[in-house]
Amino acid sequence: MYRYKRLLVGISLNDQDGTSIRYAAMISRLAKSEMITFLHVANTTEIDEDVCEIYPELMQSCDGSTTQEIENVVKKFYDGHPDTRINCEAVEGSPLVELLKRSKKEKVDLIIMRKRVGDKSSGTLVTKLARRAPCSVLFVPERAKAWYKNILVPIDFSKNSEHAMEVAIAFALASKINEINCLHVYSVPPGFHKTGKSYEQFAEIMKGHAEKNFKEFMKKIDLKGITAVPKFRLDNKDARGIWEEMLEKSEIHLLIMGARGRKAGAGVLLGSVTEHLIKTTTVPLMAVKEKGTGMGLLDALFKL
Repeated sequence: MYRYKRLLVGISLNDQDGTSIRYAAMISRLAKSEMITFLHVANTTEIDEDVCEIYPELMQSCDGSTTQEIENVVKKFYDGHPDTRINCEAVEGSPLVELLKRSKKEKVDLIIMRKRVGDKSSGTLVTKLARRAPCSVLFVPERAKAWYKNILVPIDFSKNSEHAMEVAIAFALASKINEINCLHVYSVPPGFHKTGKSYEQFAEIMKGHAEKNFKEFMKKIDLKGITAVPKFRLDNKDARGIWEEMLEKSEIHLLIMGARGRKAGAGVLLGSVTEHLIKTTTVPLMAVKEKGTGMGLLDALFKL
């Protein structure tokens, strides 16, 4: 857990903030984090001017009372590592922009955000943040417990899956977990009938290739004594296959996956499978990125 020294946690100042604060505290204990910034962004960018004229209090600046409110809610739920420095701040503006700016400025290793359960709209803060963040992002559904025993890592044998496995191994070691569940979703190609074989026959062929690829993939991974339990599921949609595996194995507590899969283009910062699961997951999901991913884009956007 050496990599998560600097954390950034989004705070909404509502009754569900405890979810993300508890998770941040857990990670600070496991990683012996140096600093956690709890940031509240008062979104004043979308308030109509006519409304502001009638209700000027909506545009009041974040002041010391807001920071004190953050400190109070953090104190209520936080029980992290005693040596971790805590920074509570309130700013105005766009939540997405301010979170991205802060992640760059403070060289954040991990962003932790609470996620509303059932929020599937494509324009949400969580998906935009996952696309553009220059580091890994952990999305914690409301009321999720800051505890895990079983980890699931969807893999497609890509470099991004290697990074996800490294993170999963770190989490397993930190919590003294002996094994990690590794899931690969495979499918039958549309033109299988041209080979003269049945769907079932070709499905077995594809599973055999998946098993072979898994063995080759695992040769690249230093498991550090952790057992990788392979799981294979037939489905022509990766996200659905992962979701159904989670439904059947309801004891999965943490989903760790590469932010971009093998099928994503070179310029894509977030794969469609990861994005879909971020919207639908009911368990904590970490979208793993190499630190600094997309930093050039942020420089261009913010001109920092």
